Amino acid sequence: MSNQNEDSSAQDVPHIESSESEHSYSDFDDESRETDEESEEEIGNVSECVYPNVPAPKVVTSPNGVKVWIPSCDDVYKPRTNQHFQTIEDAFLFYREYGRQGGFDVRKSGQKSNRRGNVVSKVIQCACSGSPTPSKSKAKNDMAGDSVQIRRTTSRRCLCQAHIVLKATGLRGFVVMGFVEDHNHPLAIGSENMFLRCNRSVSKIHQNFIMDCSRAKIGATRVYNIAKEMVGSYENIGATVSDFKNFSRDIKLGIGENDASLILDKFKVRRKASSNKFFYEYKMDREGHLTGLFWTDAIGQANYEIFGDIVSFDPTFRTNK
Repeated sequence: MSNQNEDSSAQDVPHIESSESEHSYSDFDDESRETDEESEEEIGNVSECVYPNVPAPKVVTSPNGVKVWIPSCDDVYKPRTNQHFQTIEDAFLFYREYGRQGGFDVRKSGQKSNRRGNVVSKVIQCACSGSPTPSKSKAKNDMAGDSVQIRRTTSRRCLCQAHIVLKATGLRGFVVMGFVEDHNHPLAIGSENMFLRCNRSVSKIHQNFIMDCSRAKIGATRVYNIAKEMVGSYENIGATVSDFKNFSRDIKLGIGENDASLILDKFKVRRKASSNKFFYEYKMDREGHLTGLFWTDAIGQANYEIFGDIVSFDPTFRTNK
């Protein structure tokens, strides 16, 4: 639904219609190049959210006082050198499950490709790898424009070195050439696992529940609290309140520019079902944008017959809540 500019509305009388009238690496050879996918290859949702009984990680302190955390999990989930995968996606899913069992998130990182565009090397690493501050090149670009503002936000990145390196091996797919399992940050254990991306997913049942509650004018936060009462605890939901809010936002964005058409179609059906006892009228400008809408049902009309001396319009209904 579009808002009309006040200046243009003063010059142009709106046409009225009513319901009645219808990194790149620089030290590679010439045959390879690298692209960085850190910002795009975050972990996707999983179909099932079952928090593993993650044992406490091993904490090792070096002689200089630096602590490292080593995930504790079954060896069947742990990567090993010379391990083969048919595709990069298979390797990513395996390492993601290793991270879920170990208590950390993972993401795809840089890759090398040859001149023909074939990937010859790929890095999959802990989500906390990388620098928490913007790169120098990005900082220079931000300083170039006076109007550009740097977004202030928190970052989980702490230069963690945990990763695996995959190398293409022709018909055999990809092989693990390097594996670093030491983390320089604490790992998630117990109830903390519910906040890992790999353990967060808005299931189909919850999606339908959010849409049903949205039609009943129930917000995402209240829906999340209701879901908690239904399943017993927040840990059993399999998602956070932010995931519920994001899904509700995506549903609303899906309506897009058709919101005005949807409400008018709904009013047409409602008027036909009520034997014309439901009345509505709307205004549109010359560009087809909805500029005004009024409706009243049978109860409202009956109330006007009895208390017809005042008609009240409340455009802030429910917004102050």
